[in-house]
Amino acid sequence: MEKVNVSIFQLLDDIPFFAGFSHEELGMLMDAGEWSKVAPSERIITEGELDLRMYVLIQGSVDVVLNNRVLSVLNAGDTFGEFGVMGERRTAHVVARTECLLLGFDADRLNTLDLNLQIRFLKRIVFTMFARLQKINRRSWWDLPTQWR
Repeated sequence: MEKVNVSIFQLLDDIPFFAGFSHEELGMLMDAGEWSKVAPSERIITEGELDLRMYVLIQGSVDVVLNNRVLSVLNAGDTFGEFGVMGERRTAHVVARTECLLLGFDADRLNTLDLNLQIRFLKRIVFTMFARLQKINRRSWWDLPTQWR
């Protein structure tokens, strides 16, 4: 494992996705991940494409866009593109709203990690997607007419 700058650990300490990982594990994840900066209005993910990456938004904000409509605005600490790691096609566009700092993870590189770390990483993805689904379900529930609730 390469030596990781302490300021990177401080940056990641504010990201809920990385909660519970030790500094050693974070170092291994950083070795597997790829940092990138994205300019405002730059498309990060294109609907329908197949690639094996997901992203953790370290700084900035992005729009999740479907049918030319912004479905959601994601901010620092959020993740997106998890379906990509699972080998699924992209379900929406993701476009940078502001300048963004991203940490991307490719499924093939994640597969080279220690099996226990892979499992913990995948559990974080599952918990993240579960929380997102709960939020959508709550919103849908309140949108129903009162007699159907």
